[in-house]
Amino acid sequence: MKVRYTNDIAVIGSGRFGQSVVDQLLKLGKTITLIDKDEENLRSYKEDIENLIIGDAADIKLLKANKLDKIGTIVVAVPENIEIVAALLEIKAQNIIARATSIRHARVLRQIGVETIVSPEYETGKRTALIAANKSFVRYSENLQEIGDDFVIGTTVIQNKSLDNKVLKDIDFNKRGVTLVLIKSKGKSIRPNGLSKIHHNDIVTLIGEIADVNAAFEWLNQND
Repeated sequence: MKVRYTNDIAVIGSGRFGQSVVDQLLKLGKTITLIDKDEENLRSYKEDIENLIIGDAADIKLLKANKLDKIGTIVVAVPENIEIVAALLEIKAQNIIARATSIRHARVLRQIGVETIVSPEYETGKRTALIAANKSFVRYSENLQEIGDDFVIGTTVIQNKSLDNKVLKDIDFNKRGVTLVLIKSKGKSIRPNGLSKIHHNDIVTLIGEIADVNAAFEWLNQND
């Protein structure tokens, strides 16, 4: 029988990095399960998160009792996490996002079956939360550079053929919460205005809030 996974997100660990992930997920309105060994770490979330679990996330009985095998995405935010990840893999947890503390650690995580690996040295908690909340975000996160105040600048190639030869004033990027700042078409860079056109396979650079830029990238990369 096919397992039905929920759209909920579990976060294991509420240290500084875990808190950053949780805070952003709460802003996004996500339903969260938060697990930590230390009850003190969970107290600040008792008004915001209904499902707070005190315990060892490497305990398979605890994971199954709290239905982590049915949760759609699990962020393992603690640094010492190999046993936890192994337990999650054993219960066939879906879409594990694990924190790595070194290149070697990341290699081990990948070898045991983790597909999405983040490092606090390179990925902010905010970005990790967006990866957890929107699976498509991981496709574009490497092309985004944070510039402060929740804004990013990012570049992508237009794959959406329905946008070929469109005039910018007719599609209005601003309504999508982003600003188009540069078009590179056939090797030539263009500072766009309302009468500029975009074409299939043009390279475009956008500025906006992280979620808006990610949504715009999804739209620009539609290829059906």
